[in-house]
Amino acid sequence: MAAQANSDEALTGAQEAETSIPELDGGPPRVGKAGARPPQRRCIATMEGRLQAEMVRFVLSPDGSVVPDIAARLPGRGGWVTTNREAVDLAVKRGAFARAFKAQVKASSALADQVENLLARRAIDMLGMAKRSGDLILGYEQVREAIRENRPACLIASSDASGDQRDKVLALVRGLYGPNLAKPEEKRALPPVVACFSGEELGMALGRERVVHACLKQGRIAHAWMGELVRLSGFRRVWLPGWPPASASGEGASGQDIEEFQARDSGGDPPADTGMTISTANEVSE
Repeated sequence: MAAQANSDEALTGAQEAETSIPELDGGPPRVGKAGARPPQRRCIATMEGRLQAEMVRFVLSPDGSVVPDIAARLPGRGGWVTTNREAVDLAVKRGAFARAFKAQVKASSALADQVENLLARRAIDMLGMAKRSGDLILGYEQVREAIRENRPACLIASSDASGDQRDKVLALVRGLYGPNLAKPEEKRALPPVVACFSGEELGMALGRERVVHACLKQGRIAHAWMGELVRLSGFRRVWLPGWPPASASGEGASGQDIEEFQARDSGGDPPADTGMTISTANEVSE
């Protein structure tokens, strides 16, 4: 009985801690100090407390329309929703925005599609910054060379990439960085492979006709980019099916993070190395 009582008390305490997280913020969140505990928010659709990096912020426009604030930089009070299609659709269906904001709102039935498109655009734009900072490798042969030099944190293959060339790249990665049968105690994990963008989409962002193969080097941009892909994966299939990668984890970049990247891109110091590598190679169609 005592054990049951302790269990009930722990559950009640956890529930109270979760509901103590406010639904709305008072304005764009500020970037916390290094080493500080990651901020949490309560999803207005599921009522669950989650890390802010796993959610999307929404604000109201002057006419009461619900607007996704992907970078969490827009002024005014903001409501947070878990970053997946089901949660966004649930928030629209149940009128969660009107309840949370205590106002009449206009929430489009296509809001989840809007969030997906904005997340995809943000991820592609970050690749452009990575290219300008020298963190992105493009081209089939260039990617293979980069893989031989360092383990990539992430590979990029366009959704319309040649299966033969893609398989050769993956075979090289598996051979160099896959599990070592001779030393099973060495826990080596393969890097994830992103395959959710077409060659034309990547090319438009990177100043090429088409980009088929790419890889991203270690650094702050790579870490933030992986976080954005995790958010995007709540709306579309991001990772290459059948490929057993390391856990694709990371924190999404805040608006200030992106501004810092842009400042470096325009002449500042390069991003600090975080021990995370993403290699990207792209192929230009002939």
